Amino acid sequence: MKKEKLQILLLLLTTLFCVSCSQEDDIDEIFTGKTWYMNGGTINGMRLNSDVKNFYTDAGMNAYYITFTTNRFQGVLSAGTSFSGVWSANGKHQTITLEMTSSPELSTPFDKQIYNILSSVTSYKSGADFLQLKEDGQNEVVFGNTR
Repeated sequence: MKKEKLQILLLLLTTLFCVSCSQEDDIDEIFTGKTWYMNGGTINGMRLNSDVKNFYTDAGMNAYYITFTTNRFQGVLSAGTSFSGVWSANGKHQTITLEMTSSPELSTPFDKQIYNILSSVTSYKSGADFLQLKEDGQNEVVFGNTR
């Protein structure tokens, strides 16, 4: 009787282990059909939240965003400077690549920094209302679902 209870317990634990929650992100849920608005980031270890707010003031509200569709993205920096390309992501490892297919005329140093980070992102973090695209330990751009 004791042996049967142990076997049932082991079978139950094995079943629970096999059907536990997946740690893989739903890529379509995070990216496809979404527009993300830049609202912060880090360049060389320095936070740039106030810089973004100043650039929205200077560039207007139709700036600093990225939109994802199936395998493609497009975005806008300041002054209508647009960029686009193809993307791919791995939800299990939270990795992403953005391959730029257009080379915009970058008019400000800030635009150049943001474009360079986006051109070389390697990973992402996401929640219901944020998307963090990371180049390395010190450079990242943070987006929200609202400005």
